[in-house]
Amino acid sequence: MIPIQVNRLQSLLLLFILAPFIVGISGCETNPATGENEFLLLSTEEQRQLGAEADAQIVAEFGEYNDDAIQSWVERIGKEVQAQSNDTRFTYTFRVLDTEVINAFALPGGYIYVTRGLLAYLQNDAQLAMVLGHEVGHVAANHSAKQYTSSILANVGLAIGGALFEDVRPFLGAAQTGLQLLFLSYSRDNESQSDTLGVKYATLAGYEAAEGAEFFVTLQRLQEQSGTAIPTWTSTHPDPADREENITQKAAEWKAAVGGGLTGVNPEVYLPRINNMVFGQNPRHGFVQNSTFYHPDLQFQFSVPSGWQVGNFATQVQMVSPQEDAVIVFTTASESSATAAADAFRNQQGIQTLERMTVTVGGFPAIRLRTTVTSDDGGTLSVLSYFIEKSPNVYIFHGYTDIGRFNTYANTFEATERSFETLTNASILAVQPYQLDIFQASQTTTFSSLVTPNSGAGMDILSLAILNQKDVSQQVPQGTYLKQVD
Repeated sequence: MIPIQVNRLQSLLLLFILAPFIVGISGCETNPATGENEFLLLSTEEQRQLGAEADAQIVAEFGEYNDDAIQSWVERIGKEVQAQSNDTRFTYTFRVLDTEVINAFALPGGYIYVTRGLLAYLQNDAQLAMVLGHEVGHVAANHSAKQYTSSILANVGLAIGGALFEDVRPFLGAAQTGLQLLFLSYSRDNESQSDTLGVKYATLAGYEAAEGAEFFVTLQRLQEQSGTAIPTWTSTHPDPADREENITQKAAEWKAAVGGGLTGVNPEVYLPRINNMVFGQNPRHGFVQNSTFYHPDLQFQFSVPSGWQVGNFATQVQMVSPQEDAVIVFTTASESSATAAADAFRNQQGIQTLERMTVTVGGFPAIRLRTTVTSDDGGTLSVLSYFIEKSPNVYIFHGYTDIGRFNTYANTFEATERSFETLTNASILAVQPYQLDIFQASQTTTFSSLVTPNSGAGMDILSLAILNQKDVSQQVPQGTYLKQVD
Protein backbone atom coordinates (compact mmCIF):
# COMPACT_ATOMS: atom_id res chain seq x y z
CA MET A 1 0.00 0.00 0.00
CA ILE A 2 1.14 3.54 -0.69
CA PRO A 3 2.42 6.01 1.92
CA ILE A 4 0.51 9.29 1.87
CA GLN A 5 1.98 12.78 1.97
CA VAL A 6 -0.62 14.35 4.30
CA ASN A 7 1.17 15.36 7.50
CA ARG A 8 -1.90 14.83 9.68
CA LEU A 9 -2.24 11.26 8.50
CA GLN A 10 1.45 10.59 8.85
CA SER A 11 1.13 11.70 12.44
CA LEU A 12 -1.86 9.43 12.95
CA LEU A 13 0.21 6.55 11.62
CA LEU A 14 2.42 6.82 14.67
CA LEU A 15 -0.55 6.23 16.93
CA PHE A 16 -1.30 2.88 15.36
CA ILE A 17 2.03 1.18 14.67
CA LEU A 18 4.56 1.83 17.40
CA ALA A 19 5.47 -0.76 19.97
CA PRO A 20 6.17 0.31 23.57
CA PHE A 21 9.75 1.15 24.40
CA ILE A 22 10.95 2.49 27.72
CA VAL A 23 14.16 4.51 27.96
CA GLY A 24 15.92 5.13 31.25
CA ILE A 25 18.10 7.95 32.43
CA SER A 26 21.57 7.35 31.02
CA GLY A 27 24.06 10.18 31.47
CA CYS A 28 27.00 11.51 29.52
CA GLU A 29 27.95 10.13 26.13
CA THR A 30 30.86 11.07 23.89
CA ASN A 31 29.78 12.65 20.61
CA PRO A 32 31.67 10.77 17.84
CA ALA A 33 31.50 13.75 15.49
CA THR A 34 32.89 16.33 17.95
CA GLY A 35 34.60 14.28 20.66
CA GLU A 36 32.70 16.25 23.29
CA ASN A 37 30.82 14.79 26.25
CA GLU A 38 27.10 15.54 26.35
CA PHE A 39 24.12 14.51 28.45
CA LEU A 40 21.68 12.13 26.77
CA LEU A 41 18.75 10.10 28.03
CA LEU A 42 19.70 7.48 25.44
CA SER A 43 22.81 5.40 26.01
CA THR A 44 24.54 3.80 23.04
CA GLU A 45 22.75 0.52 23.74
CA GLU A 46 19.41 2.28 24.13
CA GLN A 47 19.92 4.09 20.83
CA ARG A 48 20.66 0.75 19.23
CA GLN A 49 17.50 -0.81 20.70
CA LEU A 50 15.30 2.14 19.85
CA GLY A 51 16.59 2.28 16.29
CA ALA A 52 16.09 -1.45 15.76
CA GLU A 53 12.53 -1.30 17.05
CA ALA A 54 11.63 1.72 14.96
CA ASP A 55 13.32 0.20 11.90
CA ALA A 56 11.09 -2.87 12.10
CA GLN A 57 8.03 -0.63 12.22
CA ILE A 58 9.19 1.56 9.33
CA VAL A 59 9.86 -1.44 7.11
CA ALA A 60 6.48 -2.95 8.05
CA GLU A 61 4.59 0.25 7.31
CA PHE A 62 6.41 1.67 4.28
CA GLY A 63 8.11 -1.40 2.83
CA GLU A 64 11.51 -1.67 1.19
CA TYR A 65 11.74 -1.11 -2.54
CA ASN A 66 11.77 -4.53 -4.21
CA ASP A 67 14.98 -4.27 -6.19
CA ASP A 68 18.00 -6.03 -4.71
CA ALA A 69 20.44 -4.30 -7.07
CA ILE A 70 19.28 -0.82 -6.00
CA GLN A 71 19.28 -1.78 -2.32
CA SER A 72 22.82 -3.20 -2.59
CA TRP A 73 24.11 -0.17 -4.47
CA VAL A 74 22.74 2.30 -1.90
CA GLU A 75 24.14 0.17 0.91
CA ARG A 76 27.57 0.06 -0.74
CA ILE A 77 27.82 3.82 -1.11
CA GLY A 78 26.40 4.31 2.38
CA LYS A 79 29.01 2.02 3.90
CA GLU A 80 31.80 3.80 2.01
CA VAL A 81 30.66 7.15 3.37
CA GLN A 82 29.99 5.93 6.89
CA ALA A 83 33.46 4.41 7.09
CA GLN A 84 34.85 7.96 7.01
CA SER A 85 32.97 8.97 10.17
CA ASN A 86 34.30 8.43 13.66
CA ASP A 87 31.21 6.50 14.68
CA THR A 88 32.08 2.90 15.52
CA ARG A 89 29.21 2.43 17.98
CA PHE A 90 26.74 0.93 15.53
CA THR A 91 26.56 -1.38 12.55
CA TYR A 92 24.88 1.01 10.13
CA THR A 93 21.89 -0.10 8.06
CA PHE A 94 20.90 1.59 4.78
CA ARG A 95 17.47 1.04 3.25
CA VAL A 96 15.52 2.24 0.20
CA LEU A 97 11.86 2.71 1.13
CA ASP A 98 9.11 2.02 -1.39
CA THR A 99 7.45 5.44 -1.38
CA GLU A 100 7.20 8.26 -3.87
CA VAL A 101 7.76 10.98 -1.28
CA ILE A 102 11.12 12.76 -1.59
CA ASN A 103 12.89 12.15 1.68
CA ALA A 104 15.92 10.83 3.52
CA PHE A 105 16.16 10.44 7.28
CA ALA A 106 18.13 8.78 10.03
CA LEU A 107 17.33 7.13 13.34
CA PRO A 108 19.54 6.52 16.38
CA GLY A 109 21.42 3.26 16.17
CA GLY A 110 22.67 3.86 12.64
CA TYR A 111 19.49 3.37 10.58
CA ILE A 112 19.57 5.45 7.38
CA TYR A 113 16.73 5.65 4.88
CA VAL A 114 16.30 7.09 1.41
CA THR A 115 13.13 6.79 -0.65
CA ARG A 116 12.78 5.77 -4.27
CA GLY A 117 11.16 9.19 -4.71
CA LEU A 118 14.44 10.82 -3.72
CA LEU A 119 16.58 8.51 -5.88
CA ALA A 120 14.54 9.55 -8.92
CA TYR A 121 15.65 13.18 -8.51
CA LEU A 122 19.38 12.48 -8.13
CA GLN A 123 21.76 12.43 -11.08
CA ASN A 124 24.88 10.65 -9.91
CA ASP A 125 26.63 8.68 -7.16
CA ALA A 126 28.23 11.81 -5.71
CA GLN A 127 24.82 13.33 -4.96
CA LEU A 128 23.70 10.09 -3.32
CA ALA A 129 26.93 9.96 -1.29
CA MET A 130 26.31 13.49 -0.06
CA VAL A 131 22.71 12.72 0.97
CA LEU A 132 23.79 9.56 2.79
CA GLY A 133 26.72 11.37 4.38
CA HIS A 134 24.36 14.05 5.65
CA GLU A 135 22.16 11.43 7.34
CA VAL A 136 25.20 9.62 8.79
CA GLY A 137 26.17 12.99 10.22
CA HIS A 138 22.86 13.21 12.10
CA VAL A 139 23.56 9.85 13.76
CA ALA A 140 27.25 10.45 14.44
CA ALA A 141 26.51 13.87 15.97
CA ASN A 142 23.70 12.42 18.14
CA HIS A 143 21.15 14.85 16.71
CA SER A 144 18.14 12.53 17.02
CA ALA A 145 19.21 11.37 20.46
CA LYS A 146 19.66 14.98 21.63
CA GLN A 147 16.30 16.04 20.22
CA TYR A 148 14.66 13.09 21.94
CA THR A 149 16.35 14.05 25.20
CA SER A 150 15.21 17.65 24.87
CA SER A 151 11.61 16.65 24.22
CA ILE A 152 11.51 14.37 27.27
CA LEU A 153 13.15 16.90 29.57
CA ALA A 154 10.69 19.55 28.39
CA ASN A 155 7.81 17.08 28.90
CA VAL A 156 6.68 17.89 25.39
CA GLY A 157 6.56 14.59 23.50
CA LEU A 158 4.58 14.71 20.29
CA ALA A 159 1.40 16.77 20.01
CA ILE A 160 -0.23 14.50 17.48
CA GLY A 161 -3.88 13.57 17.23
CA GLY A 162 -6.64 14.68 19.54
CA ALA A 163 -8.04 13.09 22.66
CA LEU A 164 -9.82 10.57 20.46
CA PHE A 165 -6.62 9.21 19.02
CA GLU A 166 -4.79 9.35 22.33
CA ASP A 167 -7.53 7.06 23.64
CA VAL A 168 -7.23 4.66 20.70
CA ARG A 169 -3.49 4.29 20.97
CA PRO A 170 -3.17 1.74 23.82
CA PHE A 171 -5.38 -0.73 21.99
CA LEU A 172 -3.33 -0.68 18.82
CA GLY A 173 0.06 -1.15 20.43
CA ALA A 174 1.14 2.47 20.05
CA ALA A 175 3.34 4.66 22.25
CA GLN A 176 5.23 7.93 21.90
CA THR A 177 8.55 6.33 21.09
CA GLY A 178 10.49 5.07 18.11
CA LEU A 179 9.00 6.67 15.01
CA GLN A 180 8.23 9.91 16.84
CA LEU A 181 11.90 10.63 16.17
CA LEU A 182 10.96 11.23 12.53
CA PHE A 183 8.94 14.24 13.64
CA LEU A 184 11.50 15.85 15.94
CA SER A 185 12.70 18.62 13.65
CA TYR A 186 16.39 19.37 13.68
CA SER A 187 17.63 22.87 14.35
CA ARG A 188 19.36 24.82 11.59
CA ASP A 189 22.60 24.36 13.50
CA ASN A 190 22.05 20.59 13.42
CA GLU A 191 21.35 20.70 9.70
CA SER A 192 24.35 22.88 9.00
CA GLN A 193 26.56 20.54 10.99
CA SER A 194 25.21 17.52 9.13
CA ASP A 195 25.77 19.27 5.80
CA THR A 196 29.38 19.88 6.83
CA LEU A 197 29.83 16.31 8.05
CA GLY A 198 28.18 14.95 4.91
CA VAL A 199 30.61 16.89 2.73
CA LYS A 200 33.52 15.63 4.81
CA TYR A 201 32.46 11.98 4.74
CA ALA A 202 31.57 11.98 1.04
CA THR A 203 34.82 13.69 0.08
CA LEU A 204 36.98 11.36 2.17
CA ALA A 205 35.14 8.46 0.51
CA GLY A 206 36.30 9.83 -2.84
CA TYR A 207 33.11 11.54 -4.06
CA GLU A 208 32.72 15.04 -5.51
CA ALA A 209 30.60 16.37 -2.65
CA ALA A 210 29.87 19.69 -4.38
CA GLU A 211 27.40 17.74 -6.52
CA GLY A 212 25.20 17.49 -3.44
CA ALA A 213 24.37 21.17 -3.76
CA GLU A 214 22.50 20.41 -7.01
CA PHE A 215 20.03 18.28 -5.09
CA PHE A 216 19.11 21.23 -2.87
CA VAL A 217 18.66 23.34 -6.00
CA THR A 218 16.26 20.64 -7.23
CA LEU A 219 14.31 20.77 -3.97
CA GLN A 220 14.08 24.54 -4.23
CA ARG A 221 12.79 24.27 -7.81
CA LEU A 222 10.17 21.74 -6.75
CA GLN A 223 9.00 24.09 -4.02
CA GLU A 224 8.85 27.03 -6.39
CA GLN A 225 6.91 24.97 -8.91
CA SER A 226 4.32 23.86 -6.38
CA GLY A 227 4.22 27.12 -4.44
CA THR A 228 4.61 25.20 -1.18
CA ALA A 229 7.27 23.38 0.77
CA ILE A 230 7.71 19.66 0.21
CA PRO A 231 5.66 18.29 3.15
CA THR A 232 7.60 15.15 4.01
CA TRP A 233 11.01 16.67 3.45
CA THR A 234 10.30 19.70 5.59
CA SER A 235 8.95 17.55 8.41
CA THR A 236 12.51 16.30 8.94
CA HIS A 237 14.62 19.04 7.33
CA PRO A 238 14.45 22.83 7.16
CA ASP A 239 13.85 24.68 3.90
CA PRO A 240 16.59 23.89 1.35
CA ALA A 241 17.08 27.55 0.33
CA ASP A 242 20.70 28.74 0.59
CA ARG A 243 22.03 25.38 1.74
CA GLU A 244 23.62 24.71 -1.64
CA GLU A 245 25.93 27.69 -1.13
CA ASN A 246 27.23 26.32 2.18
CA ILE A 247 27.71 22.85 0.69
CA THR A 248 29.58 24.22 -2.33
CA GLN A 249 31.92 26.20 -0.08
CA LYS A 250 32.64 23.31 2.29
CA ALA A 251 33.12 20.92 -0.62
CA ALA A 252 35.73 23.21 -2.17
CA GLU A 253 37.60 23.35 1.13
CA TRP A 254 37.61 19.59 1.57
CA LYS A 255 38.53 18.99 -2.06
CA ALA A 256 41.55 21.22 -1.62
CA ALA A 257 42.43 19.40 1.60
CA VAL A 258 42.46 15.96 -0.05
CA GLY A 259 44.15 17.22 -3.22
CA GLY A 260 41.34 16.46 -5.71
CA GLY A 261 40.95 13.21 -7.59
CA LEU A 262 37.28 12.93 -6.68
CA THR A 263 34.74 10.88 -8.62
CA GLY A 264 31.04 9.99 -8.68
CA VAL A 265 29.90 12.53 -11.28
CA ASN A 266 28.60 9.69 -13.40
CA PRO A 267 25.04 10.01 -14.74
CA GLU A 268 25.95 7.42 -17.38
CA VAL A 269 26.38 4.91 -14.52
CA TYR A 270 23.81 6.19 -12.02
CA LEU A 271 20.85 6.71 -14.33
CA PRO A 272 20.79 3.26 -15.99
CA ARG A 273 20.57 1.78 -12.48
CA ILE A 274 17.22 3.47 -11.89
CA ASN A 275 15.81 2.66 -15.33
CA ASN A 276 12.29 1.21 -14.94
CA MET A 277 12.15 2.21 -11.26
CA VAL A 278 8.59 2.90 -10.14
CA PHE A 279 7.82 6.63 -10.25
CA GLY A 280 5.03 8.20 -8.22
CA GLN A 281 2.42 6.16 -6.42
CA ASN A 282 2.25 2.45 -7.15
CA PRO A 283 -1.41 1.66 -7.85
CA ARG A 284 -0.72 -2.06 -7.57
CA HIS A 285 -0.55 -1.47 -3.81
CA GLY A 286 -3.86 0.36 -3.64
CA PHE A 287 -5.41 3.63 -4.77
CA VAL A 288 -8.61 5.65 -4.45
CA GLN A 289 -10.75 6.45 -7.47
CA ASN A 290 -14.32 7.76 -7.47
CA SER A 291 -14.71 7.24 -3.71
CA THR A 292 -13.61 3.61 -3.91
CA PHE A 293 -10.37 2.09 -2.64
CA TYR A 294 -9.00 -0.54 -5.03
CA HIS A 295 -6.19 -3.00 -4.38
CA PRO A 296 -5.27 -4.76 -7.63
CA ASP A 297 -2.62 -7.06 -6.15
CA LEU A 298 -4.91 -8.39 -3.40
CA GLN A 299 -8.04 -8.12 -5.56
CA PHE A 300 -10.43 -6.33 -3.23
CA GLN A 301 -12.22 -3.00 -3.06
CA PHE A 302 -14.32 -1.00 -0.60
CA SER A 303 -16.06 2.37 -0.45
CA VAL A 304 -14.46 5.47 1.06
CA PRO A 305 -16.73 7.94 2.92
CA SER A 306 -17.23 11.17 1.00
CA GLY A 307 -14.86 13.91 2.12
CA TRP A 308 -12.71 11.66 4.29
CA GLN A 309 -8.92 11.77 3.96
CA VAL A 310 -7.25 8.49 3.07
CA GLY A 311 -3.80 7.37 4.17
CA ASN A 312 -2.55 4.25 2.41
CA PHE A 313 0.37 2.53 4.14
CA ALA A 314 2.12 -0.77 3.63
CA THR A 315 0.06 -2.63 6.22
CA GLN A 316 -3.05 -0.51 6.71
CA VAL A 317 -5.39 2.08 5.24
CA GLN A 318 -6.61 4.97 7.41
CA MET A 319 -9.69 7.04 6.66
CA VAL A 320 -10.17 10.19 8.75
CA SER A 321 -13.37 12.22 8.96
CA PRO A 322 -13.35 15.87 7.80
CA GLN A 323 -13.75 16.98 11.42
CA GLU A 324 -10.97 14.59 12.50
CA ASP A 325 -13.22 13.13 15.18
CA ALA A 326 -13.63 9.65 13.69
CA VAL A 327 -11.35 7.20 11.95
CA ILE A 328 -11.73 3.92 10.08
CA VAL A 329 -8.67 1.68 10.04
CA PHE A 330 -8.40 -1.19 7.56
CA THR A 331 -5.66 -3.77 8.08
CA THR A 332 -4.91 -7.50 8.10
CA ALA A 333 -4.97 -9.88 11.04
CA SER A 334 -2.25 -12.26 12.13
CA GLU A 335 -4.89 -14.85 12.96
CA SER A 336 -6.07 -17.39 10.36
CA SER A 337 -9.82 -16.97 10.85
CA ALA A 338 -12.29 -14.15 11.39
CA THR A 339 -13.42 -15.75 14.63
CA ALA A 340 -9.90 -15.94 16.05
CA ALA A 341 -9.12 -12.36 14.99
CA ALA A 342 -12.32 -11.01 16.55
CA ASP A 343 -11.69 -12.90 19.79
CA ALA A 344 -8.11 -11.64 19.96
CA PHE A 345 -9.32 -8.06 19.62
CA ARG A 346 -12.15 -8.19 22.13
CA ASN A 347 -10.04 -10.02 24.71
CA GLN A 348 -7.69 -7.07 25.06
CA GLN A 349 -7.80 -5.27 28.38
CA GLY A 350 -10.16 -2.29 28.41
CA ILE A 351 -12.45 -3.60 25.65
CA GLN A 352 -16.08 -4.45 26.42
CA THR A 353 -18.11 -6.38 23.87
CA LEU A 354 -21.62 -5.04 23.27
CA GLU A 355 -22.58 -7.13 20.23
CA ARG A 356 -21.07 -10.07 18.37
CA MET A 357 -22.63 -11.45 15.18
CA THR A 358 -21.64 -13.96 12.52
CA VAL A 359 -22.36 -12.35 9.14
CA THR A 360 -21.41 -12.42 5.47
CA VAL A 361 -19.66 -9.51 3.77
CA GLY A 362 -19.10 -9.50 0.01
CA GLY A 363 -19.78 -13.24 -0.02
CA PHE A 364 -17.12 -13.91 2.64
CA PRO A 365 -17.63 -15.20 6.19
CA ALA A 366 -17.20 -12.43 8.75
CA ILE A 367 -17.64 -11.42 12.37
CA ARG A 368 -19.27 -8.10 13.29
CA LEU A 369 -18.35 -6.60 16.67
CA ARG A 370 -19.64 -3.59 18.60
CA THR A 371 -17.33 -2.72 21.45
CA THR A 372 -16.30 0.09 23.74
CA VAL A 373 -12.66 0.88 24.41
CA THR A 374 -11.62 2.42 27.70
CA SER A 375 -8.15 3.94 27.95
CA ASP A 376 -5.95 4.12 31.03
CA ASP A 377 -7.01 7.73 31.63
CA GLY A 378 -10.70 6.81 31.59
CA GLY A 379 -11.62 8.00 28.08
CA THR A 380 -14.12 5.81 26.22
CA LEU A 381 -14.59 5.16 22.51
CA SER A 382 -17.23 3.30 20.58
CA VAL A 383 -15.93 0.89 17.95
CA LEU A 384 -17.63 -0.93 15.10
CA SER A 385 -15.46 -3.71 13.69
CA TYR A 386 -15.70 -6.27 10.91
CA PHE A 387 -13.34 -9.26 10.59
CA ILE A 388 -13.58 -10.72 7.08
CA GLU A 389 -12.09 -13.96 5.72
CA LYS A 390 -10.90 -13.60 2.14
CA SER A 391 -8.24 -16.18 1.44
CA PRO A 392 -5.37 -16.04 2.09
CA ASN A 393 -5.95 -13.19 4.58
CA VAL A 394 -8.29 -12.06 7.31
CA TYR A 395 -9.11 -8.37 6.86
CA ILE A 396 -10.17 -6.06 9.67
CA PHE A 397 -12.10 -2.80 9.75
CA HIS A 398 -12.22 -0.74 12.96
CA GLY A 399 -14.43 2.36 13.01
CA TYR A 400 -13.56 4.50 16.05
CA THR A 401 -15.19 7.59 17.47
CA ASP A 402 -15.99 9.17 20.82
CA ILE A 403 -18.84 7.38 22.56
CA GLY A 404 -21.01 10.49 22.30
CA ARG A 405 -20.54 10.70 18.52
CA PHE A 406 -21.12 7.08 17.63
CA ASN A 407 -24.69 7.60 16.42
CA THR A 408 -23.39 10.31 14.08
CA TYR A 409 -20.91 7.93 12.44
CA ALA A 410 -22.54 4.51 12.87
CA ASN A 411 -24.10 4.43 9.40
CA THR A 412 -20.86 5.60 7.79
CA PHE A 413 -18.87 2.92 9.58
CA GLU A 414 -21.42 0.27 8.63
CA ALA A 415 -21.61 1.27 4.96
CA THR A 416 -17.84 1.39 4.51
CA GLU A 417 -17.07 -1.83 6.32
CA ARG A 418 -19.84 -3.81 4.63
CA SER A 419 -18.80 -2.54 1.18
CA PHE A 420 -15.76 -4.86 1.09
CA GLU A 421 -15.89 -7.14 -1.95
CA THR A 422 -13.79 -8.85 -4.60
CA LEU A 423 -12.30 -6.57 -7.25
CA THR A 424 -13.37 -7.82 -10.68
CA ASN A 425 -12.91 -4.76 -12.94
CA ALA A 426 -10.41 -5.98 -15.55
CA SER A 427 -8.96 -2.56 -16.33
CA ILE A 428 -8.29 -1.83 -12.67
CA LEU A 429 -6.85 -5.29 -12.10
CA ALA A 430 -4.44 -4.62 -14.97
CA VAL A 431 -3.33 -1.13 -13.85
CA GLN A 432 0.45 -0.60 -13.74
CA PRO A 433 2.62 2.07 -12.10
CA TYR A 434 4.51 4.73 -14.03
CA GLN A 435 8.21 4.04 -14.42
CA LEU A 436 11.36 6.00 -15.14
CA ASP A 437 12.53 5.65 -18.72
CA ILE A 438 16.26 6.33 -19.06
CA PHE A 439 17.47 7.07 -22.60
CA GLN A 440 20.26 8.87 -24.44
CA ALA A 441 19.75 12.07 -26.41
CA SER A 442 19.61 11.18 -30.10
CA GLN A 443 21.04 14.55 -31.15
CA THR A 444 22.32 17.82 -29.75
CA THR A 445 19.31 20.03 -29.22
CA THR A 446 17.23 21.70 -26.52
CA PHE A 447 16.08 19.66 -23.56
CA SER A 448 12.41 20.32 -24.36
CA SER A 449 12.89 18.76 -27.81
CA LEU A 450 14.20 15.50 -26.37
CA VAL A 451 11.71 14.49 -23.69
CA THR A 452 8.05 13.55 -23.90
CA PRO A 453 5.68 14.95 -21.24
CA ASN A 454 3.28 12.59 -19.48
CA SER A 455 0.14 14.35 -18.26
CA GLY A 456 -1.16 11.22 -16.57
CA ALA A 457 1.93 11.14 -14.37
CA GLY A 458 1.78 14.91 -13.84
CA MET A 459 5.05 15.41 -15.68
CA ASP A 460 5.01 18.45 -17.96
CA ILE A 461 8.16 19.89 -19.56
CA LEU A 462 9.10 21.91 -16.47
CA SER A 463 8.60 18.89 -14.20
CA LEU A 464 10.83 16.80 -16.45
CA ALA A 465 13.46 19.54 -16.49
CA ILE A 466 13.52 19.53 -12.68
CA LEU A 467 13.65 15.74 -12.64
CA ASN A 468 16.73 15.90 -14.90
CA GLN A 469 18.37 18.89 -13.16
CA LYS A 470 18.18 20.76 -16.46
CA ASP A 471 16.60 23.94 -17.81
CA VAL A 472 13.78 23.64 -20.32
CA SER A 473 15.68 25.49 -23.06
CA GLN A 474 19.12 24.11 -22.20
CA GLN A 475 21.22 22.66 -25.03
CA VAL A 476 21.81 18.97 -24.37
CA PRO A 477 24.67 17.15 -26.13
CA GLN A 478 24.00 14.02 -28.12
CA GLY A 479 24.44 10.90 -26.00
CA THR A 480 23.46 12.58 -22.72
CA TYR A 481 21.49 10.31 -20.42
CA LEU A 482 18.01 11.69 -19.65
CA LYS A 483 14.93 10.65 -17.67
CA GLN A 484 11.30 10.71 -18.65
CA VAL A 485 8.26 8.94 -17.21
CA ASP A 486 6.34 6.22 -19.06
